[in-house]
Amino acid sequence: MSGFGGGMLGACRCRVWPLDPAAFSGVRVPVFLLIFCRSFSITQQVMFTLFSRRRKANRARRAAVSSAAVSSMDSSPMPDCVKEHVFALDARWCEELEEALFSDPVPNLYSIEHYLACPLPVRSPRIPLHYYQGFVGCERDGQLCCVLLLGSNVVPVRLCGAAVEHDVAEHVETSDTPALDATALAHRDALAQLLLQVGSRLDSMFGESAFVMPLWTRMQELCEQTRGGKSPLLQMLQPSLRDGCDHRARVLSERPNQPLLYLPPEKDLARFYAVELPELPAHLPAPLKPAPLKPVPIKPEPLKPGQSPAGAFQLGGEPAGYARLATSADLGELLPAAAAMFTEEVGFDPIARYGDGYAARLRTLIAGQRSAIVTDVNGRVIFKTDAGIVNLDAAQVQGVWLHPDYRGYGLAKPFFAAAAQVLQRRYPHLSLYVNDYNGRALAMYRGTGWEQIGQFSTIIFER
Repeated sequence: MSGFGGGMLGACRCRVWPLDPAAFSGVRVPVFLLIFCRSFSITQQVMFTLFSRRRKANRARRAAVSSAAVSSMDSSPMPDCVKEHVFALDARWCEELEEALFSDPVPNLYSIEHYLACPLPVRSPRIPLHYYQGFVGCERDGQLCCVLLLGSNVVPVRLCGAAVEHDVAEHVETSDTPALDATALAHRDALAQLLLQVGSRLDSMFGESAFVMPLWTRMQELCEQTRGGKSPLLQMLQPSLRDGCDHRARVLSERPNQPLLYLPPEKDLARFYAVELPELPAHLPAPLKPAPLKPVPIKPEPLKPGQSPAGAFQLGGEPAGYARLATSADLGELLPAAAAMFTEEVGFDPIARYGDGYAARLRTLIAGQRSAIVTDVNGRVIFKTDAGIVNLDAAQVQGVWLHPDYRGYGLAKPFFAAAAQVLQRRYPHLSLYVNDYNGRALAMYRGTGWEQIGQFSTIIFER
């Protein structure tokens, strides 16, 4: 049929000329040929008409199917409160968004990285908000009071009244604590309903606890309120389930308390990694101490009169202790180490979910000199960490991992201190957040000079 269709399409493109018997005057043409020609001409016209009608019908059918698909994806209209309060930020809000992001950059590195890579559009896009990826917000008296970064990973940047509510929830006694007003409650409800509309497209929600937990709590409350019937919100949160099911079924991991730690640039880490390493069992290959990098010649700048030449060489990314920056030659050993770390931490295999995209991410980190590693004498990566999110002179450390065979021998502290030292030469301001139940990791971080400056929360969803 495909060949027939193609043939008919080609035939329909040909012009159908009417058969003029006068053109054949004086020419002896068999009668059957004349009959055939005229019948073919008529048949061609009929088939063209039928084909045109079929094409129109196919277009209509495809449009109907497409509309049905969209309707099934958006089983409920956008709630009025979302339409009333939440809007996509455009260039008019640049100054206020930058004030929210850069006034305290350490907790906002992820959002800052997105903002620098994808500036606000000149005008608000017309795409429905639950399909939009970018910054959205709410305003109060013409001022930006709520900011949310939408995407597969959701990051609340600002939430009006959230700090007050968070203090109350944490049983912090404050004098003269005001209650949330109607506007703050309306904004919170609107953002929570928007996230429920996003539903199954969410991978995670993370950020400062004072912003994440009020939104997450409200999302749960909205689902609980509609459990008895066919709730569009519930179905959007867990489309494979129906009424009466546990709304928390899609939550892979809930981590409400994650201390946010910061390493001041003036901290001296050499005393942690310059010491001799403990003796290892005979079956474990020893860590390989990297050789210092050779000086790389740089093009000298033109000298001013009376100025003497200096600095013809530079040492970029020089190792510290047993740690060094990863190179492209390390990718084959770094990939399984990074995947093992991710699986341990998050709960699923990143290679199985993201495929080649995960390896591409590692290549980006290596090319940017953002991955610090320790290898054994056989070249196997036994320790790794990354500057996962960077902005100017600040970076968020991610992916800290020590090979299971080398745990319990006192290697984590010297390895991590050395890796942090390597990364800090390029990014003086380092931060990270860690689960509060990981007591050994917390003790190691604090033991190497990291200080708590805040608290994060993370909700990880299944897809």
